[in-house]
Amino acid sequence: MAALQEGKTAVAVVTQEFEALAANMARNCGRSGLRVCVLPYPLESRPQAEVAEIARSHFEGLLEVLGAQA
Repeated sequence: MAALQEGKTAVAVVTQEFEALAANMARNCGRSGLRVCVLPYPLESRPQAEVAEIARSHFEGLLEVLGAQA
């Protein structure tokens, strides 16, 4: 929220477990249009290689949400 208030481009990256919380927080801060990239839940119990693959597989989508090109 702080980055948005400073006029910076921002995307919230959350796991599925916290998607609704992110939306509620954004709405409560007057930023209901906050762009969100949602990752699977949980991450902490997955092997590092699987988490790395999740990151790679979501990277292009994150860039799209940011409005950048891969």
